[in-house]
Order: sequence, then structure tokens, then C-alpha cells
Amino acid sequence: MSRFFMNLRDGTEELLDPEGVEYASMDALRIAVMATVRDLMRGDIERGVLDLRFRLDAEDGDGEIVYTLPFKHAVNIIPEGI
Repeated sequence: MSRFFMNLRDGTEELLDPEGVEYASMDALRIAVMATVRDLMRGDIERGVLDLRFRLDAEDGDGEIVYTLPFKHAVNIIPEGI
């Protein structure tokens, strides 16, 4: 198992994960990142806001980004008129 840190960024600000979480595989990490992003979006939507500028970067113990999920890629947005 490897420890990964999920850091929330929007290009100008960041919220760093000081503890990290251990995952058995990259697939498990990707599933957790998707669930985390959708949960963050759900909280924002409940407050009447949806900021698609954010992304969640999963970093290994050396600080290398191993997976990135922009919020806009966590959902399918169906525009009006389609």
C-alpha cells in the first residue's frame, strides 16, 4: 500500500492534505479521487455554488502528482438545447 495526498487547487490557491491516505492500487486511488471531488461539488451545490476551476491532485510521498482530476471532468454537463 502507498500513501497519497489529495491536494485541492484552483490555479491560485491550494488546500494541502497533511495526512494522506493509503490505497492498495492506482484504481483504488482514482475511485477515491472521483468520490472526493463529487462530494466536494455536492457540498458546493447545496450552498448554491459550483466552481469548476478546481482540481484535485493526488501526490505520492515524494510530492509527485500521480493523478489529477479537474472538477469539470468529474461530471457530464449537458448544455441546454441538446
